[in-house]
Amino acid sequence: MNTAYNASFLPLDDVSIDQSYFFEELIDATTKLEVYKEKIKDSKLDSSWFMPTLQQKEALASSLLEGTQATLDGVLINQVAPNEKDKDLNEVVNYHLATVMGYDALTKRDFSNEFFCDIHRTLMHGNVRKPALIGEYRKEQNYIGKNDKSHAITFIPPAHENVPALMDNLIAYINKPDDKYRPLVRTAIIHAQFETIHPFMDGNGRVGRMLIPMYLFAKKQIDLPCFFISEALERDKMRYYTLLNNIRTEGDWNEWIKFFLATVTKQCEKYIQIITEINKLYSKHLSIACEMARSSNMIDIINALYQYPVTNTKQIAAKTKIPMTSVNRYLGLLVDSKILYTDNKSRNRNYFYYDLLEILRT
Repeated sequence: MNTAYNASFLPLDDVSIDQSYFFEELIDATTKLEVYKEKIKDSKLDSSWFMPTLQQKEALASSLLEGTQATLDGVLINQVAPNEKDKDLNEVVNYHLATVMGYDALTKRDFSNEFFCDIHRTLMHGNVRKPALIGEYRKEQNYIGKNDKSHAITFIPPAHENVPALMDNLIAYINKPDDKYRPLVRTAIIHAQFETIHPFMDGNGRVGRMLIPMYLFAKKQIDLPCFFISEALERDKMRYYTLLNNIRTEGDWNEWIKFFLATVTKQCEKYIQIITEINKLYSKHLSIACEMARSSNMIDIINALYQYPVTNTKQIAAKTKIPMTSVNRYLGLLVDSKILYTDNKSRNRNYFYYDLLEILRT
C-alpha cells in the first residue's frame, strides 16, 4: 500500500460481517461482562476506593503499547512524589486524566468532535511527545509503521481532507447506530474505524483504546468506568495490529471482531479474579487492623490504601481528613502487623502495601 486508504463510512454493509462466525464468542463475552459487573457491585470494598488504582493499571498498559517505558510501581510512586521530568510517567498520568475527564463528560453530553479533541489535548499536555497539532485533527498525511528499528510503513491512513467527514460519520454512528449489531460488536467496529481514520498526528492508539470502555459506559453496558482491555491487547499486540490491518487490506471484519470478543472474555476473567482476591485481602486486613485500633478512622485508612497502595502520611491524611499525627500512629500499627512496609526515611516516609501490589502486578 503506497497511497492513502479510502475508508468507508459506517454502518457496514451486511456482506462485511457474518455474525455466525463469532456467535459463541459474543455469548461468552456478554456473559462474562455481566459477571464482572455483578462482582464489582457485590465487592466488600466500595468500588470508588479501588477503581482509581485499576484505572492507573489500564493507563500503564495502554501506554506500554506505544513503547512507553514505565512500571506499575513507578506509576504509583509517582502519585506520592511526582516526577515531572519523566516523560514516560507523564504520558501514563495524562492517559489517566484524559480517561477521567472523558467519563465525566459522557455523563453530561454525547460524543462529539469537541469531545475527542478535548481528550487528545489532555493526553498530550505537558512534558510528553508532542505532535505538530494538539487537540486538533491532522492537516497532513500521517503513517503507521512497525515499532522497530526499520519503522517500515504498514498502513497509510485516509487523506487529511477526508478526516472531518469520516469523524462526523463515526460520531453519528456512535451516538445513534443504524444497524442490528449488539453493543460489544459495535465496540469492536468503532475502535477499528477510529484507528483506521487515525485523526490525530499522534496519540490515536491511546484515544482509540479509551474509546472502548467509554462507549460501553455511555451505552450503559457497564455501570462504572471499569472495563480495562489494553492489558490484554498489549499481551497479543502483534495479533491485534495484524487483525486491524487485515480489515483494511482484506476486508476481514469477522476475524477482528472474533478476536476482540475473545479478548473481552479473557480480560473480564482476569479482573473477576483480581476483585475476588482484593475482597479476600480487604476482609483479612480490615479484621486485623480493627483489632489493633477499634476506630472508624482505621477503616478509612484501610480503604484509602486500596486507592494508594504506595503512599505517605500526607496523602492519607488529605484523603481521609484524619489529623496527620493520628495517621502516623495508625500507619505505624499497620507496619508493626506487617500489613504495610516502609522505607524508614526520617522525613517523607513512604509506605508500601505489598500484598495488594502483588495482586495488581499479575
